[in-house]
Amino acid sequence: MRRTIIALLLLLNGAAVGATQPAPTKPNLPKTTAAKPAAAQNGNCVGVISRLGDKFTVKKVGFTVFGNEENEVPVESWHIDDLVVAKISGLLGKRTAVRRIPYKKEAFASLDTPKLFRDREAEVGEIIRRITAGTRCARYVVVTGSGSSYGTTNQSLGGLGIVAGKKPYFTGDLYNLYALIAVRVYDGETFSLLIRKTASIGQPTFLAMIRGPHREVDESFWPVSPDVAAQNVKLRDAIRELVAQSLDATLPELQLTDY
Repeated sequence: MRRTIIALLLLLNGAAVGATQPAPTKPNLPKTTAAKPAAAQNGNCVGVISRLGDKFTVKKVGFTVFGNEENEVPVESWHIDDLVVAKISGLLGKRTAVRRIPYKKEAFASLDTPKLFRDREAEVGEIIRRITAGTRCARYVVVTGSGSSYGTTNQSLGGLGIVAGKKPYFTGDLYNLYALIAVRVYDGETFSLLIRKTASIGQPTFLAMIRGPHREVDESFWPVSPDVAAQNVKLRDAIRELVAQSLDATLPELQLTDY
């Protein structure tokens, strides 16, 4: 009988201890949330196509056609197109995702083929439609080279480059860096052209040698040979600065967030 009482007391004591112990708790696992689609995937983005920084022109304009000389230098290593995308991203900030649209070099080849009659804007629009196939952005910003005549000569300039010509009254050579830029904005659904502007930094155009962003420089900027122009750090930094200045002055006028 005594043994039965002791066993009963031990059983009741164990039950009481179990009742006072806290229930096991679940480990605190980090909360997971469903991944949200990126803005660039849901169409809330601005696509950027830059065809500005592939080449740099070294041009000399003489008294006669025999004194003219022009060479195009590949300058992808200057990362001008990266600068364009960075400037647009900086302008839009966090309000809109900026997506760089890749393309093959030959995509714009048709524009470099001379034609007697052409609708250049329609051609560019069709090229952009093909390049952006498979992407979804609300707008597409296309940055390319623009053009200008050179003074009263029959010579023309385009895109990025340096030009050497004669000063009036034969007082020596005149050297100018130039960054002639056109910016187009297209609707992402209809691909209609919303606005087109040529870059400007407020320089006068009346009787100007170059109608567009340019900067007079001294002879030290002139490359000793077109073959080594791409390795000219002084030339590279100066043209990047001019491009940046041109975009800073022009991009806000496009009002990219208002469409």
